[in-house]
Amino acid sequence: MKMKKYKLKKNIKNFLVFYSIICMMFFVSYTFSRYIDTTEIDYGVDIAKFNVSVNDVSVTDGDSFELLLSPNANTHNDKIAPNSEGYFEIVINPNMTEVSLEYEFLFDLSKLDSDLKLTECILNDKDKLEFQDNLIKGDLLLPSTELGFTEEDKLNIKIYWKWVEEEDIINPTIDNTNIMVSSIVRQKLD
Repeated sequence: MKMKKYKLKKNIKNFLVFYSIICMMFFVSYTFSRYIDTTEIDYGVDIAKFNVSVNDVSVTDGDSFELLLSPNANTHNDKIAPNSEGYFEIVINPNMTEVSLEYEFLFDLSKLDSDLKLTECILNDKDKLEFQDNLIKGDLLLPSTELGFTEEDKLNIKIYWKWVEEEDIINPTIDNTNIMVSSIVRQKLD
């Protein structure tokens, strides 16, 4: 009988210990669950500025820009004539832009019906740019300063041209024509 009492006491103790552990786990998990919560955090992220202009016209406006012609002693200002030469100027101003840029300029000379040729392309009056099929392209990498591009980071591209007209008869009725320039200035992506 003593053995039965002992086993009964032991079983009751085991049951109470087991029950106590289960209850503690339930209460502890309930206590922890009260302090677990899902939250949403708004984190303000600044978006890099893109403020580029070509010949003082913003590229984000989608407007056309004018080519800046060099003065020529034998023709009127902002005019071209057969058997003359000069250069067009394109100024890319990335002031306050905070991303690296890439640019492309494609000159369509087909409307001129003449022998106007692009001869060379000079960047910032010192570096020669390679171009092929009247396409000029390049990159402008973000400076290592925290400010992004500044006014001093302007790109000045001079496109030298020469118009050689071998015929003596030139159509005098042509007053104006357009040199189409397809331009792309965009963020440089790797």
